[in-house]
Amino acid sequence: MLLRRFVVAVVVSAGLSVSTTAVATADQFGCTFYAASQGYSGKIVDIGCADGARGNRVLCLGSLRIAGMPDAIAEEACRRAAL
Repeated sequence: MLLRRFVVAVVVSAGLSVSTTAVATADQFGCTFYAASQGYSGKIVDIGCADGARGNRVLCLGSLRIAGMPDAIAEEACRRAAL
């Protein structure tokens, strides 16, 4: 009985951590998808969008500008990352 409760607790806590992570991934995906739709993709864009999803707008904008993205597109991508 104790083992069953332990297994249920582990499964429930794993489910909660997965659902929490999915929200941040969706924000990063929105940024990355917008950047790709504007013709920008790659590792630097992924890193910038990940920073934006974590709430670091300065690193998001900096990374996207390093990737060659114009300011207006970078601003919109980082805004989408922060949603």
